[in-house]
Amino acid sequence: MTHRFLKANGIVLHYLEKNSKLKPTLILLHGLSANANSFESYLELLNNYRVISVDLRGRGLSEKPNNGYSMSEHSKDIIELMNALKIEEAILAGHSFGGLLSINLAVHFPERISKIILIDVAAKMHPEVRELVTPSVMSRLKKTWNTYDEYILNMKKAPFLQGKWLPEMESFYKADCKETENGIESRSNFKHIQQAVEAVLNPDIHWDELITQIKQPSIVLNGTDPFVNNQVLVSKQQAMETVNMMQNCTYVAVAGNHVTMLFGEGAKQTVSAITKFIN
Repeated sequence: MTHRFLKANGIVLHYLEKNSKLKPTLILLHGLSANANSFESYLELLNNYRVISVDLRGRGLSEKPNNGYSMSEHSKDIIELMNALKIEEAILAGHSFGGLLSINLAVHFPERISKIILIDVAAKMHPEVRELVTPSVMSRLKKTWNTYDEYILNMKKAPFLQGKWLPEMESFYKADCKETENGIESRSNFKHIQQAVEAVLNPDIHWDELITQIKQPSIVLNGTDPFVNNQVLVSKQQAMETVNMMQNCTYVAVAGNHVTMLFGEGAKQTVSAITKFIN
């Protein structure tokens, strides 16, 4: 796994890459306030493809412009990254926000996207998605910790991680933070991520209509464990409704909740499903 940087759509993007000589290419697109390292467990397990995990704009080590967090700009970033790397066609695997970005790319750039893998995302999410996500995920973007150990201890106390922490999760959270004169802070800016939230919730974007336009083979992977307040972020019913909207899509349930499914047993089951789907 190699750290790389390139310029795309006027900004510098950071990405992790494995097996640069292999085909096909699988591009991993992370969640709303996550980063490329959230897919480290996947990168370790995926051995038969070229795999690229991108820090989306405003996250991780990618550049953080003050605006441009619409679905359109995020999509241009990925297409121009593909152009720079001379990738004519790719398979996309997107988690949460990255799944919605995958849908947008599959519809608007169908000749560039051969298949899509939607990881715990649906046409209609939980009706209280903003309320479920904001306290547990977005709140960390405004906080400062005195030490790195204090930061990690706080992450372990997150409602969706209590009793579920795995050592491999630390790499993701370490990539999420930086040391400043004030202490340890998130690399992502709350205002930037809030722009991305508003882009997703934009009433002019009708996700159910977009999803019906997808012609590529697709799969929906659904984390079945509770996320916050004993509720799942994407229910099986919501996931199945999404599957049924598409022309060529299947459903697979995997272990873990919306976050923990990216690690441990959830990652193993997810990568197994991805491998069967691609092959």
